[in-house]
Amino acid sequence: MEAIEELRKAGERADADAVGELLADDVVFHSPLTDRITFRGRDEVVALHRDIFAVLEDIRTSEPLAYGDQQAFVFRGRGRVRGVEVEAMNLVRTDDEGRIAELTVFIRPLPGLATLFATLPPRVSARRRGPVVGGLVALLANPLAFAFRTADRLAPRFL
Repeated sequence: MEAIEELRKAGERADADAVGELLADDVVFHSPLTDRITFRGRDEVVALHRDIFAVLEDIRTSEPLAYGDQQAFVFRGRGRVRGVEVEAMNLVRTDDEGRIAELTVFIRPLPGLATLFATLPPRVSARRRGPVVGGLVALLANPLAFAFRTADRLAPRFL
């Protein structure tokens, strides 16, 4: 349970280097936005956490849950992207040495996910592929995020 506690603390401090100290060399991070993207290896996952901590603000976490090598915690309420609240479940699997081998993140509600979608992928794309690709991703992501936020506001009228 030590790794999850330290991960929570590092997240609340927005400390990507502290996250890196907890990771296995061959760690895998599963994107909350699509099954088509995974981030592999300590260096890439640390760089991703730098991007995440640059767009998330005021992260507060819950007490962790644990079952065998699977552990989870939630950040909620105060975790925000551009002022929009985000709730996320972080599912963590550790290896035999207690290092984090796998991270999977699930995000809700739709306005928070949409805002994260408009904010994080352009930043990651710019870091990995250059500013032109990052700008292109932003051009594609922003209208989709607007549509998702609008759908969320209208859903109660139709459901």
